[in-house]
Amino acid sequence: MSEPEDNRGEPKSEADRTLLGVAPPRFEGTAQSAPRSPVLVRAGDSVADVEPVLRPRVALPSRPPAAATSNASLSNTETTTQRVLRVARENPVVWMVAAPALAALCVIGLAVATAPTPVKAFKPAPASSPPSVAAPVTQAPAEKATPLPSLAELEAKPPGSLVASELLRLAELRRERRRLAIDALREKVAQSPALLEDKSVQAELLQAARDALTAPQALAAIAAAGTPLGADLLYEAWTGTPGRTDATELSRALLYSQDVRPKASPALSVALDLRVAETCEQYQAALPGALKQGDKRSLHLLGKLVQRRGCGPRKAADCYPCLRAENDELVATINAAKSRRPPTFPVP
Repeated sequence: MSEPEDNRGEPKSEADRTLLGVAPPRFEGTAQSAPRSPVLVRAGDSVADVEPVLRPRVALPSRPPAAATSNASLSNTETTTQRVLRVARENPVVWMVAAPALAALCVIGLAVATAPTPVKAFKPAPASSPPSVAAPVTQAPAEKATPLPSLAELEAKPPGSLVASELLRLAELRRERRRLAIDALREKVAQSPALLEDKSVQAELLQAARDALTAPQALAAIAAAGTPLGADLLYEAWTGTPGRTDATELSRALLYSQDVRPKASPALSVALDLRVAETCEQYQAALPGALKQGDKRSLHLLGKLVQRRGCGPRKAADCYPCLRAENDELVATINAAKSRRPPTFPVP
């Protein structure tokens, strides 16, 4: 800040115009000298402030801001979502069908992704064998199978000379021969039932009925005759065999069947009725027929009716009290059955 001029009106010198009273040095410059930056000097110990040199700016590659990119993707997502919602609102039926399908595909994909990977069994690689010279292979001639001995050959040998396999083979061949013979006899009886009257045929059938292997064929041949004699033969196969076997049970079942039971003779019908009777009244109803037609096959069934004990808590009561008023008729029936002989058959 300069002081005001003197009252005299004289102009002040340059030294008087400065704060320190020192005139600034004069610089004689030329027109060709470059202009210099001004130097500002402050009072005190301040340093000259020089305007810093400006550095040129380097152009950096342009990069879209992250906020703009995220906003654009968000707008695209919102646009896609709005489009899907609009399609769903316009077509509810398609959405109802597509939604379960998409859910099912998601579940299937999740199951496939989480399914355990099957572990393949480790198979060691075959060890490489050193090359060797292959020897010529000589194929042995095929051995001819030894034919099994026939039944005639086995039967021609002495029994003591047969080994176990030959004995088993002999028994098998004999059973097969007998089965074929019974099958052939069954066909003959079916064609001509009168063959049952032949004693040799009866003996052969009864013998076959006792063999577990041929019993079904033999009993079928007897039942197929459809005559009273056939029913008598079934009764003989049932009651004439000691002990109860599968063959005796089959004989009884065939005898009481609906097509064989009506063919039974009157005498055999009495025995069949007495065998199935259980109460005193049922026995009483069978007595008139037994008196007229019964034979010795009913005798042992009538004999147990005479006993007056065997029932009650102590087995001391009478089992058939209804027959005691007709005691004379029971005795007469037993005597009549004794006098009638049943049909006889050859002993197998």
